[in-house]
Amino acid sequence: MNFSRINECFQAITDEDVLEAMREIPGYLDITPSDFIEVYRIAFDHAISRVKTAIRAEHIMTRNVVSVLEDAPLLEAAMQMRDHDISGVPVLNEEGAVTGVISEKDFLSRMNENKEPSFMQVLIQCMDDSRCLALPLKTLKARDIMSSPPVIVHQGLKLMDVANLLDRNNINRVPVSDDNNALVGIIARSDLVQAMC
Repeated sequence: MNFSRINECFQAITDEDVLEAMREIPGYLDITPSDFIEVYRIAFDHAISRVKTAIRAEHIMTRNVVSVLEDAPLLEAAMQMRDHDISGVPVLNEEGAVTGVISEKDFLSRMNENKEPSFMQVLIQCMDDSRCLALPLKTLKARDIMSSPPVIVHQGLKLMDVANLLDRNNINRVPVSDDNNALVGIIARSDLVQAMC
């Protein structure tokens, strides 16, 4: 049992969660440390269950999303990713709908070579150097290397459904759209962890 983790999440437990947990323990309830831990554990499970169903994508998403248009040069996409210290960006059409996603993996797959940790800076430098493997990328647009169709979630999707979708698709972030299919946010795995505790 990770007590420090439970303590971090303590504020998520309501009095109703504790009362519900106490109702589930049969017989006379003697408040010893072990009883309290049992009540605490059950109350914590109730809180997690409540959080899983109450929190929606729109509650945890980042609203100011860095994105690029389909016709943006790849150099612009790379500079956006470097400047904002992010490893991927949604790609939008003129109507603001997400049509793809570009990640470092998309650049790497086109260059077919392992890169150093400071990949984006190397890429930018290579795009200005005629001997660089990235040179063919210089003339391409965002739409040429983006992963498409993109995985997108609606802003009303439940937290646990978002988490399951990230795991199922083995991705680290997912754009969030509204009823008009317009980009309204983005959720990273770190947003999910923060929302749970």
